[in-house]
Amino acid sequence: MRPVESFPLLPAGPLLVRAQEALSPSSWLLLRDFLSLPNLTAVEKASVAELIGTGRWEEIEERFGTTLSFGTGGIRSRTIARFPTAAERGGADRDDPPRFPAVGSGMLNERTVRRTSLGFGEYLRTASPGHPISVVIAYDTRLFSALFAEICAETFQSLGFVVWLFSEERPTPELSFAIRKLSADAGVMVTASHNPPWDNGLKIYLSDGGQITAEAAEEVSRSIGKISLAAAIPEGPPPGILRRLGADCDQAYFEAIESTILESTAVGKASRAIKVVYTPLHGVGLHTVPRLLARQGISCSLVAGQDTPDGRFPGVASPNPEDPRSLAQAIDQARTERADLVLGTDPDADRLGAAVYAPAVGWRVLTGNQIAALLAFYRCDRIFSPGGKVRIPGTPVLLKTLVTTDLLRSIAEAFGLRCVETLTGFKYLAAKLRRYEEMAEKDPRSRRFLVFGGEESHGSLSTDRVREKDGNAAALQLVEAAGWAADRGMTLLDLLDALYRRFGFFAEELHTLALEGPGGSERRRRLLASFRETPPAGPDGAPPILTEDFGREDHWDADGELLPKEEFLRFSFPPGARLAVRCSGTEPKIKFYLFHRSEAEEDLRAQEGRTQAMISSWWRTLETDVGLRLSR
Repeated sequence: MRPVESFPLLPAGPLLVRAQEALSPSSWLLLRDFLSLPNLTAVEKASVAELIGTGRWEEIEERFGTTLSFGTGGIRSRTIARFPTAAERGGADRDDPPRFPAVGSGMLNERTVRRTSLGFGEYLRTASPGHPISVVIAYDTRLFSALFAEICAETFQSLGFVVWLFSEERPTPELSFAIRKLSADAGVMVTASHNPPWDNGLKIYLSDGGQITAEAAEEVSRSIGKISLAAAIPEGPPPGILRRLGADCDQAYFEAIESTILESTAVGKASRAIKVVYTPLHGVGLHTVPRLLARQGISCSLVAGQDTPDGRFPGVASPNPEDPRSLAQAIDQARTERADLVLGTDPDADRLGAAVYAPAVGWRVLTGNQIAALLAFYRCDRIFSPGGKVRIPGTPVLLKTLVTTDLLRSIAEAFGLRCVETLTGFKYLAAKLRRYEEMAEKDPRSRRFLVFGGEESHGSLSTDRVREKDGNAAALQLVEAAGWAADRGMTLLDLLDALYRRFGFFAEELHTLALEGPGGSERRRRLLASFRETPPAGPDGAPPILTEDFGREDHWDADGELLPKEEFLRFSFPPGARLAVRCSGTEPKIKFYLFHRSEAEEDLRAQEGRTQAMISSWWRTLETDVGLRLSR
């Protein structure tokens, strides 16, 4: 295989004229500007030459249709192109990933990562002039994550920062913990969470350990916009300091999670009665979940073929715990081993998926809403039970997002907790914790105590020492809850049924519509505007009795604080149905959340089947409606 340097450079003349004619004006301008950069690498030159020479115009449109922009929590894009060039492959075998990230202003690669890091670094320097700045960096097992983490570290060092870099892959929630523990000014997590293997990204965190706020994100975006794609790190020894994080940080993080254990007897019961099968889905949970469980005397069986760090995620139908297929192989192994509980975390281990066995129904994959309900109830029951041993240092609160099951609200109300709802995204729950911390600093009597925070997309949190959803902690807490249930002769499914009988039968379903590529953003905007102007029908065809527009109306949470504006609509229908429609903040998608609540019947399995059929029929009607709206 010939070396990269031997690939021909970009031809001039007719091919460039052909490119200008074939591409959209905006893509041509970005491509032209890119080609004028003074420090193009051999891989970049050879890749563009191949793409133009072979007429890969759609591929060029995707790579150069935009300059990678900073979103609400960071940047995320493809780092493996749909059609990798020979230069990007760098001699890799057919079945192996490319040796170099995808070239392009809209791709995540060395150039765009460096530009983003420089822009974020300048934002930090401007926000704290004269203040020594420290940044924590972590990365997951995705392709090029380690490379991008090193680029971030080198960039921040060149700015004179103290850089704390994890020595190997670690979870996103451990990054959040480390920021708070080290009193750092910021953090960067290299991950695309549960996205497909060809994606990667940078998540940005501030000094409280929470994701960057919307206001700060706008300032960071402006700062990045001032940095040229040609920007490079100065040669010579960097003025900053690099420090490595390892076992000491792991130990402190584990102890923070273990502080959330409510009943050691329940954990002890789980160690004797609950057999666990766990899959890290080739992600960083491999370094944390088995160790956390082992520290409590709980052994787990790792899923064969999914128990190695591998950013290609081979043998995994989906690296997303929201997708039941992600646990299929783990359930097969659990059947063979006659296990009781299956756990799985996504590549950066901030989300938890689970499946439970019950003799009457077999294996059931739990939804994110069901996991949240089980954890919320267990924690409320143990904390507020007569003779409970947990001291409440403040007013107890339960946090949830507006698109998370209202079963959490019913649980909170039953135990006398304030249930505070936020916009979608764990950054809003973290912002609430930051607000509570500020209130307590001003007046200790106003202190709030987090009992539980959860969202439907398999994220939860039970300690203020981490300001991000934590799949590692959730894994330990769900095993504890399973042990508590087993001590009472129940499985987690039995406990869930008990919740339905007490609070009502809740059912939810999420559907996602991807509108990608050029014009995708405008199509998403028009679709949401269409629903705003002409509301959809409910499951029985009736119009909504209530429409809530979180993008144009003012809405306040249970704390009396005004919610930020978001492109998000919610429709309520009789009896007990609700539909939420919102644009994703991290992906080119529109999401549809369908909810239904009814009084529990004697035969819950039959009720479950009828309700599921009703919601599925409703979605088919909505899907047809969406197609008609998009065709207008």
